[in-house]
Amino acid sequence: MIGIDIGTTSIKIVELGKDKQLLNYGILETSGYLERFNTAIQASNLNLFEQEVVNYLRILMGRMGLNERGQEAIVSLPSFSAFTTLIEMPLMSDADTVKTMGIHVKQYVPMPISSVTLDWLKVGERIDEDGNKKQQLFLIVIPTAQIENYRRIFKAVGLKLAALEIEGLSLTRILSFGTAQDKSSLVVDIGSRSTAFSVVENGFLKFSSQTDFAGSSLTQSLASGLNIAPRRAEQLKRQKGLSAINSGAERELSTQLLPILDVIINEAKRVIESHPAEAIILSGGGANLLGIEKYFSQQIALPVSKINSLSMVNYSENIEPIRENLGPLLAVAIGLALR
Repeated sequence: MIGIDIGTTSIKIVELGKDKQLLNYGILETSGYLERFNTAIQASNLNLFEQEVVNYLRILMGRMGLNERGQEAIVSLPSFSAFTTLIEMPLMSDADTVKTMGIHVKQYVPMPISSVTLDWLKVGERIDEDGNKKQQLFLIVIPTAQIENYRRIFKAVGLKLAALEIEGLSLTRILSFGTAQDKSSLVVDIGSRSTAFSVVENGFLKFSSQTDFAGSSLTQSLASGLNIAPRRAEQLKRQKGLSAINSGAERELSTQLLPILDVIINEAKRVIESHPAEAIILSGGGANLLGIEKYFSQQIALPVSKINSLSMVNYSENIEPIRENLGPLLAVAIGLALR
């Protein structure tokens, strides 16, 4: 099975075989956004740049040798492409839930029901104050036009679109297979153009939100603060990170990153206030920023770790030297393929 994570400035592909064997993987990162910060593969206004994505997919698939047409792929949807919320309904059969959902969700969906596609997952039950049984459903609402964009893209590259899935569910799948499944965890997925927050409890996704402060915001802050070119700022960010935050000649470099990181951390705190978590798990390219785990834990006082998505699959020993950094980058794609 192939899992494809289409981000705002990168594409990651994972191919799994029998017994969860990692057969192949590929990462394509664009760089135009470093010079023009409004450039991206897709943007938060739900505008997917179809031809660019088709071209990038063809390049990456060609490098990976994925030439078998008709192969099935499960593909990610970024958090900003979907509206999600946790709702409660009277406990009823699955068939009755389907019949009543379209009417029930109108109060939650900020757009015409006729223009969207609904999906939901049952994540729990409870008895209310009056003794009535309620079912808790995680509602996912996706503009139908967005789904059609993806269908055209994957038809163009010769892959069969088996399913679309929001990134939070893919990351939840990674955690549900691991030791963190009994905990309530906040997953902070720091991408290039957005950071997604997902609360996972007992193996279920209970809450999802996002902010536009992310990896490119850190680069932009560093470029402005040090008066250097964005490409150089990106290099320094990856090389140094927060390694010189307390001392050293490069302390100024590290401290330029803190205001943006603090915005992301404050948003994480806001999520935790309404959805308590016992641990924080970092994912995405931003999780590889040097010193980020320590800084997060100092500000929030919770255990912080990077997601270990490769622990869910069998992989070649050749990957071991880069496993720690590769895990957060491929987490969504691996979660998709494991579906």
